[in-house]
Amino acid sequence: MKYFLLLLLIIPFFFSCSPTVENGSKFSVATWNMGEFFDSREDGNEFSGWKESDGWNDEKYKERIKKSVMYIASNFDGADVIILEEVESEDVLISLLEGGLKREGYLYYGIAQNESQLNVAFISKIKPLSVKLLFIPEARPMLSLDFLVGEERVRVIGVHLRSRLKDENQEIREEELMMLKGEIEECDYPLIILGDFNIDPILHSEEMGDGRNGDSILILTGDGSTARNGRMFSPYLDYASPMNDGTYFYDGKWEKIDNILLNSFFFDGEGIEYCSSSIIKGADSADYSGRPVKYDKSTGKGLSDHFALKATFII
Repeated sequence: MKYFLLLLLIIPFFFSCSPTVENGSKFSVATWNMGEFFDSREDGNEFSGWKESDGWNDEKYKERIKKSVMYIASNFDGADVIILEEVESEDVLISLLEGGLKREGYLYYGIAQNESQLNVAFISKIKPLSVKLLFIPEARPMLSLDFLVGEERVRVIGVHLRSRLKDENQEIREEELMMLKGEIEECDYPLIILGDFNIDPILHSEEMGDGRNGDSILILTGDGSTARNGRMFSPYLDYASPMNDGTYFYDGKWEKIDNILLNSFFFDGEGIEYCSSSIIKGADSADYSGRPVKYDKSTGKGLSDHFALKATFII
C-alpha cells in the first residue's frame, strides 16, 4: 500500500503571520470528522452516492464548502490547529481556505493519504516545525505535527482509527493503539493525540479506558495529576467537569469516539497548561433533539454525523 503526505503551506504576501504562539496567550486545538467530505472531481474513488450520477456536483460541493467555512469560523473560536477526518483530497482543504478560512488566519494545511478514499488532514494558523506520517499496513496514516507554542515544542498527532463496523477491524485498531502507545512513551514534551478513535473510553475500555479491568491498551485518566507513566488524560473522564454527552449518536445512544488525549506536561504547573474542553455544536449542526445532523446532498441540510471537539490551553 502506498502512503504519501501532501503538505502545502500558503503564506500570501498580504498576511502577517507567526510560526509560534506567544507567551501569555491561549492555544487551542480541535478535531472534527467532517462526514464523507468528497470533492467535486470524479476520479473513481468515490463512495456510492458521491458521483455525478448520484446528484453530487460542483454546485452542491461549493455550497457544502460555504456551510463548513461558516460553521468553523462561527463556532471553533479561532482554534489554532484543527484536525479533520474523512477528507477526500487536498482540493477540499484548498476550497475551505480559499472559501474564507484564510481570512480567519488558517494559512497552513496538509493531508495524509494512502489508497483510502477518506483521510486525516489539518489546517493551522501556526506553521508546523515538522510534519511526518505514522502508519501500519491496512490502516489510515496518522499525522504527527510539531509546533512551537510559547517556548515549548508541542506535538499534535491526528488520528482516525479503524471502524468498529467490521469485527476483523479490531486487530488493526489494536495495532494502531500499540503504535500510539509507543509514541506516548517516547515523547518527552507536551503531546496531544486527537481525532476519531472509533473507541468510546466507557463502552470499549478494553481497548482504551481507565485501566480498571487491567486490559486497556491505552490507559486513560480524568485526573491530570495522574497523567504520567504512559497514562493519558481524557476530558470525558475529567473528575472535575466530565462531559456527559458524546460527539456521535449511534443506535440510540451517545458515543464518545472523538477524543483529545493529553500527557503529563499539560499538568505540571510549568509552561503550557490544560484549561478546558468542549463539544462544538452550532447552527445547522444539530437537530431539535440536540443530535448531530449528517449532511444531506439532496436538501443541503446538515453538516456531519459528528460534532467537533475542542481543547484550550493557557501558555
